[in-house]
Amino acid sequence: MTITNDTFKELMKRFASGVTLITFDDDGKYSGLTVSSFCSLSMDPPLILICIDKNIHSHNSLKNGASFGVNICTSEQGKLAWDFANSNVDKNELILSLKHNVTDNNVPLLSDCLASMECTIKEAYEGGDHTIFVGQIESGDFDDKSDPLVYYKSGLGNFKPN
Repeated sequence: MTITNDTFKELMKRFASGVTLITFDDDGKYSGLTVSSFCSLSMDPPLILICIDKNIHSHNSLKNGASFGVNICTSEQGKLAWDFANSNVDKNELILSLKHNVTDNNVPLLSDCLASMECTIKEAYEGGDHTIFVGQIESGDFDDKSDPLVYYKSGLGNFKPN
């Protein structure tokens, strides 16, 4: 049995997930995108994975790069997540307008997120219309004072643990 694209989308909408902003150097300019398909993979070595649509510009930039940042959004960063998802927004200008630190590999890490980490691309696997990038965490920082931003049914909201 094969499901339709619409059914697939509806099924995936039922999975609540955190929201990340992936940041990187794109040929001398900063760039980024919003990603909810992020998860931990291994503690030893410390690996994560992100899945990126092959049809967007950022895909090729990441595939040709060596490092990227993962910035986990706070519940106050909904507008920022939509801005990073908007292809009409200049990501270089957006990142430069935000408080951030730049790593030795020229990866911008956003300062006001729940957590930010620099990752080195270790592997890239084909996954249908996406590429699965495996990143090794090289450094990171976190903040326990904020709640996470959550993506659910195509909308953004907050979550408070019990």
